[in-house]
Amino acid sequence: MPLAALLPFVSTLAGGIAAYRLRHRLHPFMALAAGVLVATAVVDLLPEAHALVGFDSALEVGIAALAGFLAFSLIEAFIHQSSFEHEHTAEEEAPDPLPHGWSRPTSVVAVLPSASLIVHSTLDGLAIGLGFQAGTDVGLIVLLAVLAHDFADGMNVVTLALDAARGAKLAAGLLVLDALAPLIGAGLSLVVAIPPAVLGLLLAWFAGVFIAIGAGHLLPEAQHRQPRQGPALVALAAVGAVIVLAVRSVAA
Repeated sequence: MPLAALLPFVSTLAGGIAAYRLRHRLHPFMALAAGVLVATAVVDLLPEAHALVGFDSALEVGIAALAGFLAFSLIEAFIHQSSFEHEHTAEEEAPDPLPHGWSRPTSVVAVLPSASLIVHSTLDGLAIGLGFQAGTDVGLIVLLAVLAHDFADGMNVVTLALDAARGAKLAAGLLVLDALAPLIGAGLSLVVAIPPAVLGLLLAWFAGVFIAIGAGHLLPEAQHRQPRQGPALVALAAVGAVIVLAVRSVAA
């Protein structure tokens, strides 16, 4: 598990570097990551949570998953409220090479979305640790999903920080913090003893978060820049789901 916790560090840094260089060309990867996250939640985390909590506790597992979905969606709503402006017409182009729809905030509040992503990356590390506590196969699947998500997180942190700070120094610092955050989260999972039932509910909560990220954020964001490519991007999401199923079958 220590080596596994290092991989999101690399993935996050790679996403941040890609944000400097590729800008709008990451949408196919976002679609692929969406499929990975949703499939991980549905075929791995939820069944494992159900087994840990008890097979007569479907309602509790469902409520935990719903809570995770709504919690992340609420955070996303606040981030978009302060950092996004979706009022461009089809003919308009952004004034600079930022992702479509991003505006330039003018206050210190503009840094808060980056900080919230760092907090979420800490939870990603916690999810990896909890996954390996539940079993090696679960840990590997969660690790795969987190790697895909943290690449996008690194990209988003750099883009948000560049937008807020008008420079690269703060962006680089926040990227490093975001890359270190999963290590902190994984460390927390090692010092906290979690009963199986609680562990199952936490896995269900992360399942809801993964569904919100994949279906509610990454896949729509991948499509809205070029809607005509939507079917192809959904197909890429299906490829991501197949990858999860393949890894799951090998791990089993």
